[in-house]
This record gives sequence, C-alpha cells and structure tokens, in this order.
Amino acid sequence: MTPGDEKIRAAIAEQAAGWFVAHQSGALAEEDKAAFLAWLKASPIHVREYLGVARVAHHLPAVVREPQIPLDTFLAQAAIDDGSVVPLQRPASEPGPRAVLRAPTRVLAIAASLIALTVGVLWWAHDGDLLGIPKTYRTAHGEQSVQRLPDGSVLRLDTDSEATVRYSGKERLVELERGQALFEVVHESARRFRVAAGDAGAIAVGTQFDVYRKTSVIEFTVARGEIAVFTGEPSWLRRPGAVPTEVQRVGAGYQTRSEAGILAAQPVAVDLEQTLGWLQHKLVFEHRPLGEVAAEFNRYGSVPVEIEDEALRTLPVSGMFDAGDTDSFVEFLRRLPGVTVERTAVQIRVIRTKTTT
Repeated sequence: MTPGDEKIRAAIAEQAAGWFVAHQSGALAEEDKAAFLAWLKASPIHVREYLGVARVAHHLPAVVREPQIPLDTFLAQAAIDDGSVVPLQRPASEPGPRAVLRAPTRVLAIAASLIALTVGVLWWAHDGDLLGIPKTYRTAHGEQSVQRLPDGSVLRLDTDSEATVRYSGKERLVELERGQALFEVVHESARRFRVAAGDAGAIAVGTQFDVYRKTSVIEFTVARGEIAVFTGEPSWLRRPGAVPTEVQRVGAGYQTRSEAGILAAQPVAVDLEQTLGWLQHKLVFEHRPLGEVAAEFNRYGSVPVEIEDEALRTLPVSGMFDAGDTDSFVEFLRRLPGVTVERTAVQIRVIRTKTTT
C-alpha cells in the first residue's frame, strides 16, 4: 500500500468512526440517514470498515473471557480478507427495485445493531490505534492531566495545553499544539516515538522528557535517557525507525532550545526540580527574571499578574511556590524592595514604589 493509499484509508476510517459516533448520540435526521446510505453505497471499502469492526465486536467476548490472548493475535484472527466484501448494488443485468434496495437496508440494519459495541471496541482496541485515528487531549487553564497512550507510554499535560496523538505502523507521533507536556516513552524497536512542536521536534530513545512550547521558543528537557532534537522535517523521517546523526543529542539533566527554527549551539545543564516542578504543581525559580515568574503564575491563576516596568520585569528572584497559591506570590512580591502591589478582583498590578522628596 502506497503512502497515498494509507492516507485515503485513514480518512475513510475516520469517516466511519464519525458515523458510529453520530448513530450513538441518537436517531439520525432524515437527511443524515440519506447521507449515511449514500456514503455506504459509494465504495465497498466503506462497507468493509463497518464489517471489519463488526468482526472485532464478534470476537470481543472471547477476548474478555481469555484475557491472556495477545491483542495483536486477536486482531489478526478478526481480520477480514479483501474478497469478503459484497457490492451493495447488483450488476445492471439484474435490475429490479427490490434487488437494489435490499442490500443497503440490510447493511444499515447490521451497522445500527452494532453501534454500541463498535464505538467501544474502536477505542478499546488501542485507543484508536487500530484504525490509525488521531486523538486529541486538552487541558483547561489551571488544569493538568495524565493519559496512558496506546503503546503504554504516558503523556502528562500541564495547564492550558493540547496534544494530538497519531499512531501508525511506522511511527508514534505526538503533535504538541500548545503548552507543556512530559513524555514517559515505552521503547519499541519497530516504531520510533516522535514529538512535533511547531518547527522543531524530538525523537525519543527510550526516555522521559519534557517539551514546553512557548510563544517563540520551544524547550526540550530530558529527565531520563536521551532524545534526538531537530528542526524542520528532513527526508530521513520517511525511513522507519531512523534516528539521524545530524541532530542534536540531549541527555538526562540537560535542556536545549529552538527559537525561530534555529537550535541552540549545544544543550545546557538544568535543575530538573525547577524545570519539572509543575509535575507536583510547584513553580521553582532560581535567579529568574520577575517577568518570567509572573508569566508562569499567569498560566495557572485566575487573576493575571501584570508588570509593565521593564526594570521590574528583569529583576532576578528566587523561590518555590504552589502554582495555584496566588496569595503567597502576592505576599512575596510585596516584600521585594522598591515594589508596590495594587490588587483588584480582576488584576494584580506590580509597580515601582513611589518615593517622596
């Protein structure tokens, strides 16, 4: 199967999943029923997607009774040969309204009877990995989440973050759309684990690492193992399992940055307690500009901290805070020399203390 065929098949699988979800949510309107029938009749491949999931649903009770059966073996046993698809319409040589209408109605009845099972089976079978369907995880402002991915790897999302997971037979891809995420990667020899964040990316080599996508900078920090960091999408990505030598290798306890598509000259050592403090909902700073510290608090708090004075924004500060404890941070600010804090219900304004002559 060519890459183009794979994309087409993945798109059909996603459409099939959409129809299952539509049926699961309630009875379809008449126009939707007509659209569904038209979609089924458009190609035998559409029918095969339904029948394939139906076969999986048929075998599901055996798997529940025998949990020691490997999932890959189960799916192989449930596979459907290409020759098993029957066209929905009879050839023109066998006309007749009953012959034309009977098959679509029968297929619709089969699909409808399996809706409840197939929706669950679709995600049970590797959380969408079975059909290569992407899945997006999001966190709201001040929220964090932990997700176990289809291969056993773990995705930890920080506040106000979004990541889309897309697995295929060649690679495991996570696209970090915004925010910050920690990855605990389970090694697979056949499929690399790649994270894409804007114009930069990283390939894991059995590791635990953090990716923080800021407005103009992307930071990669390794807690355990090693990652290969690169920018752009070079041709070697088309080779399964490839990890090239022209990328920047980053080991445990080090961090590298990409800004405007350009990697830092080399990784630098970092304090993992500071960088990964968010995992314990902590913000840890050591001689960091006050403006950066305030920006981190604003990722979690409901009342924004605003600092307009550039001298105050560059003032180096140190400390450890609970990410959601804005009151403690305000008290810390008030103890800084030459700083006044004006607090309202909608704003925390940090200004220079006025001096009297």
